[in-house]
Amino acid sequence: MNVTTISLKYFFFALTIIGALLSFYYRSLVSKTSPGNKNREKILGNMKDPISWRERNSKLSYISMFWTAVSFVIFLYFLLFSRTGTLSVTYLIIYIVLIAASLYFVKSNKKSTDA
Repeated sequence: MNVTTISLKYFFFALTIIGALLSFYYRSLVSKTSPGNKNREKILGNMKDPISWRERNSKLSYISMFWTAVSFVIFLYFLLFSRTGTLSVTYLIIYIVLIAASLYFVKSNKKSTDA
């Protein structure tokens, strides 16, 4: 099965926007829960381990920034250097699996520290 490069261009543009929004969200959570911030108690509440929660959100923001940058570079490649054609959907599936695996390892790292 093949996908056109035009549709891939817009797919990676959408991933860039989603990644930027997620990165902003996680960074704002980390900054709002920093010591001395007035919103800290509203967000953290009675959380058991807020330090590891902040570290995990910080890691998620960096991972989101990384995949945002990669998606933007791929978008620019398809926008500027790629000609119209088709590409195997296998590459797209591998890219999505890599993103999911990187997010899964952050979540599984949290579970291993709780035990």
